[in-house]
Amino acid sequence: MTKTTKTIQVLDDRDRRILALVQRDAKLPQAEIARRVGLSAAAVNERLKKLESGGVIRRFAALVDPGAVGAPIMAFVEVFIEHPRLEPGFIQRVLKMDEVQECHHITGEFSLLLKVRVSDMGALQKLLIEEINACEGVRQTKTVMALSTLKEESYVPTTARGATS
Repeated sequence: MTKTTKTIQVLDDRDRRILALVQRDAKLPQAEIARRVGLSAAAVNERLKKLESGGVIRRFAALVDPGAVGAPIMAFVEVFIEHPRLEPGFIQRVLKMDEVQECHHITGEFSLLLKVRVSDMGALQKLLIEEINACEGVRQTKTVMALSTLKEESYVPTTARGATS
């Protein structure tokens, strides 16, 4: 898989404040955002469009309680791909699996780390055996079950490196 270089968009203080607000509540009216950051609603709308088109905001989504929709089981699956040439095919397949919430290249013995959510142990077994381990190139997996979740955030600090004014 080839690496892509992203252009870092220059963000000013108001952009960062707008991002902080919409990350916490994407349904916050633009007029309220405007009031809080000292801009007009039209200016906030324009900035949000610019942040979206520039790729800073990837998408707006609802955060759903996994237990409330029947997916209370969370596990992390380390995947060892036997040869780098087989990795792109595996990744393409994993990207289509709704149960896989995250996929990360990692350091160490394994190639990738997956965060998965399923309804029960039978669904996890099926996902592991019939979907993940059945993929070409998967030599080994190691699964770690989450007993409980103390913190799970989607918020990204807007003062992170690259978010300079």
